[in-house]
Amino acid sequence: MKTIRIVLADDQLLIRAGIRAIVETLPGYSIEAECADGHETIAAIRKLQPDVVLLDIAMPGPSGIEVARTIRQFDRKTRILVLSSIDRQEIVEQALNAGVNGYLLKDFVLAELLQALTTVLDGGRFLSPKLSAMSLRSEAERDSGQISRLTTRQTEILRHVASGRTTKEIARELGISPKTVEFHRSRLMEKIGVHDVTGLTRFALHTGIVSCP
Repeated sequence: MKTIRIVLADDQLLIRAGIRAIVETLPGYSIEAECADGHETIAAIRKLQPDVVLLDIAMPGPSGIEVARTIRQFDRKTRILVLSSIDRQEIVEQALNAGVNGYLLKDFVLAELLQALTTVLDGGRFLSPKLSAMSLRSEAERDSGQISRLTTRQTEILRHVASGRTTKEIARELGISPKTVEFHRSRLMEKIGVHDVTGLTRFALHTGIVSCP
């Protein structure tokens, strides 16, 4: 029987010790490394190529979500199971969109951990029962809803902003005043939930309003 190799990532020593003690009661599972921050975790995944990483969200250095995004840039095989006390919907959605395979709250019992591990190793997605009741949306669904709320003029200005044009250039192109451009750009940021032109550009690229050069 193949031993399932695990990397455990949590900044709290006592938490890691507790999780290790639980995992060691499961036949066929072995913790190969313990990591206390995001950088250590990424390095361990690169080196060990484990079957599963048990990943905390709130860690020093890159957060668990940032770690998941980084891992998915070079590793699609390792299963990522979040173990966190954070149950906010937006955090769970961000983690799932970053590429994690499961999200288990830290008040889990042994049977839940075993079920979560089995599910993600089989290629499925696992959520704690409390989280399963949430109306979780993907980035694509959320972005689609935001696009539908934009006016034709706002979409037009967003396209120009994301293409790198200045306020004066956009105003001249559309035959409106620079102040009108600034007003629409401000409303765009409010609707999309970003705070700068970089955020607008990222949104436009992600949704296909503009394409990569």
